[in-house]
Amino acid sequence: MSEPPYTPRHGKIEKYLEKIKEVGVPEKVNRAWLRSVGFRSGNDAYVIKVWKHIGFIDGSNVPTELWRRYRVPAQSKAVLAQAIRSGYSGLFGMYEDAYRKDREALYSYFSSQTNKAESTINLMVKTFNSLCDLAEFEALPEVAVPVTAPVPEPIAERPREERPTTIPRGVGLPQVHINIQLHLPETSDQTVYDNLFKSLKKHLFPDEE
Repeated sequence: MSEPPYTPRHGKIEKYLEKIKEVGVPEKVNRAWLRSVGFRSGNDAYVIKVWKHIGFIDGSNVPTELWRRYRVPAQSKAVLAQAIRSGYSGLFGMYEDAYRKDREALYSYFSSQTNKAESTINLMVKTFNSLCDLAEFEALPEVAVPVTAPVPEPIAERPREERPTTIPRGVGLPQVHINIQLHLPETSDQTVYDNLFKSLKKHLFPDEE
């Protein structure tokens, strides 16, 4: 874990950050570039370690995507907050609201990360506070509102048609046809046939008797 950074010019951190938005993105951030944009003091070079700690430049001092995103005014404060949380991840792991902590809490944490003198640890605390003063930690992320399809209206159930219980006029009653087949025995006696037909009539038309 890298040692917490500091700059004796913590009061100029705002000017350092404003310069990122004012000038173009450099190929590398070094002392020569700082002098070219107006920061000529040897103490100004301390800010390079600060930017590296929060991920604005990489290990080769080349500006990162965070550096470029910070250049957009509408998102610069939120980007800085993201960078601070990432660079000081151990501190935010201990205190979720580290940007609100007082000097005593911050001093206690930073002193546990280094064996530097008290004056240097105080600069670490002031550097952190100066960064946090320029960031927006409570910016709410944009939330896409889901578009829901309209709920279709329920289809009204069609009433069942009642079947008529009576037969409409003009509709005839069903007709029943009965076919009767007789197998007559072979005989020359006429009385056999007469008796057979007589018995059939008796059973089919009993009312005519």
